[in-house]
Amino acid sequence: MSFIRNSLKPHFNRHFLRVLVLAFTIVIYTGCSVKKNTVISRMYHKTTAHYNGYFNARERVKQGAKTLATSQVDRYDRILPVFKHGDAASAKAVFPDMDEAIKKVSLVIQRHSMEIDGKERNKWIDDSYLLIGVAQFYKHETWTAIESFQFVAAQYRNEPIKYDALMYLTQCYLRLGKMADAEYLLGTLRDDGKFPVKKKGMLNAIYADYYIQQNDYEKAIEHLTKAGSMTKKRADRARYYFILGQIHQKMGEYPKAVTAYEACMDLNPAYEMMFNARVNRASSVDVNSPDAKGIREMLVKMLSDDKNIEYHDQIYYALAEISLKENNTQEAIDFLRKSTASSVGNSNQKALSYLKLAEIFFKKPEYPLAQTYYDSTAAFLSQDHPDYITIINTKTNLTKLIKNLAVIQTEDSLQRMASMSPSEREASIDRLIEVETEERLRKEKEREEKLLKDKEMKEQSHGDPFGNMQDIRPPGGGGQQSGGGTGWYFSNQSALSFGYTDFIRIWGNRKLEDNWRRSSRSSFAEVPGGGPDETGEAVDSTDLAAVAARDSIMALDNAKRKQAYLESIPVTPEMRAASDEKIVEAYYNVGLIYKEQLRDNKESGRNFETLLQRYPENQYKLPTIYNLYRVYLALGDEEKSDYYKNIILNNYADSEYAKIILNPDYFKDQQKKVAIQKVFYENTYRAYLNKQYEDVIERKSMADSLFPSNELAPKYELLTSLAIGKLRSLPEFEASLKQVIRKYPEDSVAGRAKEILARINPALAEQPKDTTATTKEAPPEVVEPPKKRSMFTVQKDTIQYVLFVYVNNTISTEDFKVAVSNYNGTYHRTKQLQVNSSFLGQEYQFLMIKQLPNKEEALGYLDGLLNDPEAFSNIDMGSARSVVITPDNLIMLLQTKDLDGYERFYEEQYLN
Repeated sequence: MSFIRNSLKPHFNRHFLRVLVLAFTIVIYTGCSVKKNTVISRMYHKTTAHYNGYFNARERVKQGAKTLATSQVDRYDRILPVFKHGDAASAKAVFPDMDEAIKKVSLVIQRHSMEIDGKERNKWIDDSYLLIGVAQFYKHETWTAIESFQFVAAQYRNEPIKYDALMYLTQCYLRLGKMADAEYLLGTLRDDGKFPVKKKGMLNAIYADYYIQQNDYEKAIEHLTKAGSMTKKRADRARYYFILGQIHQKMGEYPKAVTAYEACMDLNPAYEMMFNARVNRASSVDVNSPDAKGIREMLVKMLSDDKNIEYHDQIYYALAEISLKENNTQEAIDFLRKSTASSVGNSNQKALSYLKLAEIFFKKPEYPLAQTYYDSTAAFLSQDHPDYITIINTKTNLTKLIKNLAVIQTEDSLQRMASMSPSEREASIDRLIEVETEERLRKEKEREEKLLKDKEMKEQSHGDPFGNMQDIRPPGGGGQQSGGGTGWYFSNQSALSFGYTDFIRIWGNRKLEDNWRRSSRSSFAEVPGGGPDETGEAVDSTDLAAVAARDSIMALDNAKRKQAYLESIPVTPEMRAASDEKIVEAYYNVGLIYKEQLRDNKESGRNFETLLQRYPENQYKLPTIYNLYRVYLALGDEEKSDYYKNIILNNYADSEYAKIILNPDYFKDQQKKVAIQKVFYENTYRAYLNKQYEDVIERKSMADSLFPSNELAPKYELLTSLAIGKLRSLPEFEASLKQVIRKYPEDSVAGRAKEILARINPALAEQPKDTTATTKEAPPEVVEPPKKRSMFTVQKDTIQYVLFVYVNNTISTEDFKVAVSNYNGTYHRTKQLQVNSSFLGQEYQFLMIKQLPNKEEALGYLDGLLNDPEAFSNIDMGSARSVVITPDNLIMLLQTKDLDGYERFYEEQYLN
């Protein structure tokens, strides 16, 4: 029997163990229901929620956030963003991490939430809801994240986690530009007496971000200082102190900047931040302090460190900053030229060095050199630079100035030659051709030497920063500011026209763009109107036709060149009168540019007076006298100001200018404003007739501000559109005509715009019903070409995107995004639509809303957006073209850039 008992014992133990495990499992499952508030149940669901779901999800979010931060490139030439959250484009890389995290915590909520008697008993559920919002925040699904954070803040209003939700919610509002909402939340958190002390570092960092976006740097300094002292993570503290140094430096508080940069360096940040902190500290040191010499020596020593080879351009820039503080302008110029030469892969620093050179020569003032450096700046400057628009405007104004000065110099040179005898003229032309040939050979030799020297410089890893200073200048050189030079600036149209025919024969009717010689081009810089040529130097694409035509003339044999030059000399009375008219026009433009754009009243007065001395009875006599009165009034020269004022009051008492002088509030007089408006419009129209198309566009903007809601607004709109047609591309012209029709559908200008559109392309507009309303001529008969098979494909019942395409810089992309996002948040919150932007070639940008399930919903969405009166109330949508498109067709559009072709396809397949 004992044998039997012993043999059965193992079987009994195994059976008993199985029964025990089964019983324990039954107890656990029956006792751990999410509806039972027992110790065992709470322990089971908390443990499982934390370690099976929440922990892993949080790690995925952390990894994704780290990936986003790493992908964000910091640009140290501007104030760094407080946080590194990436953008919508880079966020795509972390979608898998974030989606997996959302999936995990959603299961946690679904399986382990223990809401009993109106209270959540599992402490990890609120964390899971918050983590969903955080994942959406890092995905840049901002509106969806807002909903999640609002839910957490409301559902758990009595729990500390609400503070995390409200801080994330504030950052969402800042991202969307909803500053009032962000300010309200920040104030609420600040005044909450229960706000956790350990979270105050983050709150102050968000506060600093808010004030930086508002350009309120004094308050940003206060909160960055607090954030730096209250934050534990070293990398974050180093970033806050670096930004603090940048702000102090921007405000000219250099000792405080030095202190902040040193605080950053003490925290041993990543090498790039450490390098920039050292360079910026060097730029901020007082040159009269005992440390100044040591700082300069430190920078020179950094040049010899192999780790800093790629940073040589920045070190030279810092040395230039020190030289400027020491009032050693020439040394600063030399360092800056060396910076541009040593900048290989850092186009941003190259732009900054060119910009600093431009500013130096602008202040001298040496406007021709300033213009060339601004031109080079524009070729390398990124469009997201905070001062991009200001820089481009300055470049444009200087370009106009130099062109008008060149007209004066050219026509003066031609007139001097016209006064010579025929034999003297021919001899002079022969000498000119000989000099040009020698100059061309010399430049070719210099270019070869420069390329060789640049190659040697790039191969050098270190050297004496004070030696080998090159005169590295952007193309275009200098130029005289007045019209009385002795050289012959041969850029006049009559001379160029001789070679232009040959140019068209050889090269075809090329579009004005960079690298026009190449059959396949690529963009060097996303900057309209500029880019490097084959040597890497900047070229203004608006001048490429003139450059090409000049090259064509230079390629002619000497006999033909001589003939071209001789034919351009104004030897007849008619040619002389035309030449005089160009000089008068140029002098008047120069005076206005100095006065209105460059704010150089001294040079403005000098040029206006020269105009009156050379041409006392010119067509601009009265406005010139009035401008001289205003110029000398601004300069405080009472004697000259009174002199010109009295000329107007005594000799032109009935003129508008006299009335303005006598009554400073004249423009506020509504009865007289109509007369002023008409005069202003007549002058604008005269500018159009005189082919001053850029002035037409500028004067239209002035009219909008001086005479809001005036009855001539439709005429200004059409006139501006016609000027755009003379200056810019066909798509821009078409867009401007459509804007005329959209803004003034009942005015006669709409009929005129439709007629022009129909003449350009019958598919672009309807013919006006009343064909006699605007012209007596019947439109020319249009022969439609045979239809080509579209490269775009018809795809029914597939997802669709909505696309707004517009000419670069005509609409603020950020404002556009905010407007569309606000609309989506109001009317399409549940659809989780995404708003992205990108470029379509060099000419266009586009805003994309995705994704909608089919064609009907996409068209309905677009129709609702376009017809919402509030959606684009603060945006001029004149140049925007809207379409619905499938993903496959979008890829084809990006490849071909055939926007017109897609619009035809869109009208046929979607609208018809």
